[in-house]
Amino acid sequence: MNAQKTGSLIFAIRKEQNRTQQDLANELGVSSAAISKWERGIGFPDVSLIEPLAASLGITIAELFKGERTENSVDIEYESLLSDVVKVSANEITKKKKITNWIIAITVAVLYLMISVISHKWEITWVVWIVYCFYRIFTEYIYKKY
Repeated sequence: MNAQKTGSLIFAIRKEQNRTQQDLANELGVSSAAISKWERGIGFPDVSLIEPLAASLGITIAELFKGERTENSVDIEYESLLSDVVKVSANEITKKKKITNWIIAITVAVLYLMISVISHKWEITWVVWIVYCFYRIFTEYIYKKY
């Protein structure tokens, strides 16, 4: 992907559709500053936004990646493959974020538990937090396997 070409394409199509950056931003759930960065070639959309952005602009994912419209139709299998790659990448990112969040939550729960044991003070909020963390772990990871 060429950031400048992709940004120029996003800008041109948005203008053709008589839409503002804010309109596109609202549709995709991002800020207008993000749209501005994409259009200026400073950055790329998040992988989870590639498919919705292409659909919103009325182009294929391949055209968005190339940064230009193509005269010939893109092979359906090729477009499907690109769509699948985008979805897998987005799922992997989501999974990594979820794991990181759980590591933080478990660390906090263990720290609360250690503080409670050492200080012999069992604050109700700490107990609720610990129980909640272990409940979520059980329901999301252990119970779903069966």
